Amino acid sequence: MGPQPRALLRLILPVLFMGLVGYGRGLLDHFNEDQLTLLGYTPYLLAAAGVVLAYQFNRSRFLLLAIFTAGCFWTIRDQLQVSLADPHALEVYLSVALTWPLAMLLLLLVPERGIMNRWGFVYTVALGVLALAAPRLVNLVATLLSPGSEWLATWPSEHFVMPKLMVALFATTALVGVLLLLWRDEETEVAILSTLAAGAAVLGGLHLSYISLSMISAAGLVQLSCILRSSYAMAYRDELTGLLGRRALNEKLNGLGPRYSLAMLDVDHFKKFNDTHGHDVGDEVLKMVASRIARVGGGGTAFRYGGEEFCVVFPRKNAEQCVDALEAIRESVADYRMTLRDKGKRPVKSKEGERKRGNMATRIKRGTVAVTISLGLAERSEELFTPEEVIKAADTQLYRAKQAGRNKLCY
Repeated sequence: MGPQPRALLRLILPVLFMGLVGYGRGLLDHFNEDQLTLLGYTPYLLAAAGVVLAYQFNRSRFLLLAIFTAGCFWTIRDQLQVSLADPHALEVYLSVALTWPLAMLLLLLVPERGIMNRWGFVYTVALGVLALAAPRLVNLVATLLSPGSEWLATWPSEHFVMPKLMVALFATTALVGVLLLLWRDEETEVAILSTLAAGAAVLGGLHLSYISLSMISAAGLVQLSCILRSSYAMAYRDELTGLLGRRALNEKLNGLGPRYSLAMLDVDHFKKFNDTHGHDVGDEVLKMVASRIARVGGGGTAFRYGGEEFCVVFPRKNAEQCVDALEAIRESVADYRMTLRDKGKRPVKSKEGERKRGNMATRIKRGTVAVTISLGLAERSEELFTPEEVIKAADTQLYRAKQAGRNKLCY
């Protein structure tokens, strides 16, 4: 799949939330000392909750992100509450400023492989080695650069204290994160980018009051939100097509009112297509069909029902009101041409391919395939009272469409 610009919309709420937290941190001036002491534990509590949820859902990157964020907060609160004119504080600051973007880059680049396995162990060790080696990396960078280089100067401007080298690292990591978000469209990238932004705000504005408490707490809340949203996607979305799955469909059906219509859609001759071209190409077909069904108009919501079968639910609509939207889907799928990339699984002789395909609606011409779908539509009525009865009626209409020659809508 190519880039998905809509994925950038995932960043809007986290960016607004963290901006509001940063803007409103001055409100902490109205808290007394005891209240501030209690609030000081907030990042640790959020990190602990993140670890529990990440472990529950077997997400290693979320788990390491929560641990890393809490570790950075502890370091800042324990080691950096003095002037950076102190040599030890300066060394710690540069180490954190170097480690933060590199750790985020590591978590962005590694794939999710779970926790209790060798990959989870490798990721943990890699992040630990990076954190422990940070002071030596800073010394190495300082040696490679000329003495007194402005790239490591801690006060490049009056209101922003992060060195230019670290600014470049943060910016590069942010660019990589945005590109990966465009391609993956996952909540993990949102959480990492939000934590990266929090790090830039904290390390760039270290001289500001309550900056670490407010921004790292905000990052922790975004992480929890992303874990929950990610777990929702795992439970309710089909991994292959990205559509909502059977569980989500059942909940949708249980919440419908007395008036709705429901369509069942099926890819024509899909089994023969799989046998001829292989399951990898079949998966690409399902993705293509799902991408078209997902754009259904008329207020419909698309679901993957199972296998090559899909379902579209139209709340508060009768069957006649859904026909145009469904016909648009049918035509969109039929007009689309897919290029066959797995040529090794295609028949060498065209006649052999025709024999294997039989009377398939899927056809091949010059290395492309055209896929069709059949649709059955039914609406709730006094005779079709329950969602199960409406689904069964839509299935009956789907069978009629198949019998009538496929690539048709019956209702």
